Amino acid sequence: MLSERDREAALLLLMLDAPSVGPRRLLDMIQKYGRAEDLYHALLHAKSTPDRVRTYLESADHDFYANAISRTYEVGASFKLWNDPDYPANLMRWEGRPPVLFYKGDLSMLGERSLALVGRVDPTEDGIAAAHRFARKCVEHGITVVSGLAKGIDAASHTEALIPPPGVTYAVVGHGIDHAYPKENAELYEKIPQLGAILSQFRTGMGPQRWTFPARNEVMCTLALGTVIIEGKAGCGSIIQADFSFKHGRPVFLLSRNLQMPNSEWAHKLVARGAHVIQRFDQVLDVIERTLGTSWRQQAHAQPLFDMSEASAGSPLGAGAAMTDRPAAVIFDIDGVIVDTREATSAAIAEIATRHTGRLIEPSSVNPVGKVHEILSRLGVPRAYDVYRAEYDNAFASATGEIRVFTDVVEGMRKMKENGVHLAAVTAQPKRRADSMVPPEVRDLFDEFLCHNDTRGKKDEGIKKALTRLGVPSQRAMYIGDTPTDLEAARQAGVKGVGVLWGFSSESELRRWPSDILLEAPSEVSVDLVERLLGG
Repeated sequence: MLSERDREAALLLLMLDAPSVGPRRLLDMIQKYGRAEDLYHALLHAKSTPDRVRTYLESADHDFYANAISRTYEVGASFKLWNDPDYPANLMRWEGRPPVLFYKGDLSMLGERSLALVGRVDPTEDGIAAAHRFARKCVEHGITVVSGLAKGIDAASHTEALIPPPGVTYAVVGHGIDHAYPKENAELYEKIPQLGAILSQFRTGMGPQRWTFPARNEVMCTLALGTVIIEGKAGCGSIIQADFSFKHGRPVFLLSRNLQMPNSEWAHKLVARGAHVIQRFDQVLDVIERTLGTSWRQQAHAQPLFDMSEASAGSPLGAGAAMTDRPAAVIFDIDGVIVDTREATSAAIAEIATRHTGRLIEPSSVNPVGKVHEILSRLGVPRAYDVYRAEYDNAFASATGEIRVFTDVVEGMRKMKENGVHLAAVTAQPKRRADSMVPPEVRDLFDEFLCHNDTRGKKDEGIKKALTRLGVPSQRAMYIGDTPTDLEAARQAGVKGVGVLWGFSSESELRRWPSDILLEAPSEVSVDLVERLLGG
């Protein structure tokens, strides 16, 4: 039989799987209603609840989530709820923390003095040795070793922390607490709970998936006071970890040897963003000890988490400052967020295809999603790419009467502007096309408007460039887009990522990528969104 607390956890897991409900939104709602059951019934009966959410709640299998809780106990694990007084202190400061945090082992030893040690899964021998040395230094100084139980640097860091005289180590995994993954680390999976714990934000029984590991990285970086990249490489998960650390105002430490390795461009980019290059362990210790000074402990809600002199450029200011003293920026993708060009695109393609094929192509028969020249080619247009380059912009400009403007989004932008929020646009569209798709009165709302010509098609670079021009730190900004590439650009730029469900991508596509929130309706683009994600 499940206890009342168990049923609370099961119901939170059930609602967490509802369409467009992620941890942040669920926590916002549960704080209003207090109990999961009260929130569940409110969602079922509220007129404002979207039909698909209500349909999901009515058909969801409650026993499935109850069994996940039972399975948790069967494997010797347990869980903490979002508001438990002994929920991990560092993680508690994050508004998007897991509402149900599963663990196997002992959470009581997880203090504030903790570092995440990360790196590549195929390290060099020198990288393994560096991980061992660094983890041993952590043990000697009473600092908890946090890592991700992956092969390579993660495994080396956990292993060293367990060697006598042992320290304390915690593994944050990208799957249910009952999975020992990867199989090479099964022995570590059994040992770590004896001197720490395995932690997971994912329902027990859930296997590893591609999207779960970046989400795991965000929990890991907020659980620790800083991230140390022992040995990385381009494209490895430690760079995702660093991105999230910058986003949450956590310092990133980079062993100096990474800058001397081949193909070290990724490391130099992290340094340019504010990563601390270290050669000695005491350089990290200096930052950690200043972080845990008495003045910070006494004023946890009023002071920055890190001294501004030591944190990465653009660290968040203390809570409670006026918006005029804390400039914020909302950066928008254009097509699929502010305007819908699908009908105009279909009309332009149909007009070109009709002329070049000699047969009538109706706009209603054209699916506008995808590269225009490939669509033209499928419709039988010879030399489609050349035709696209020569004719598409004029055809699109002639069809702009078919463009739909999301008026609720524009109204929300105006309200943001009135409240001192900086607005910018970063689009992959070339300037000539972007100018024709955005009405002048909407264009005038933007402080910065960057197109493909300004960004070389790299939206993350565009976001960073816009923030530099606006003088806004990345921690005080969000990017609103409608595709997985938009969410990835937000992550790469270190800003909050907001996905919208009225654009070109399906909800299932967007939910596979980490985001801070998914918006269901254009009316949700509002000042309230800024206050929720950026703190007002």
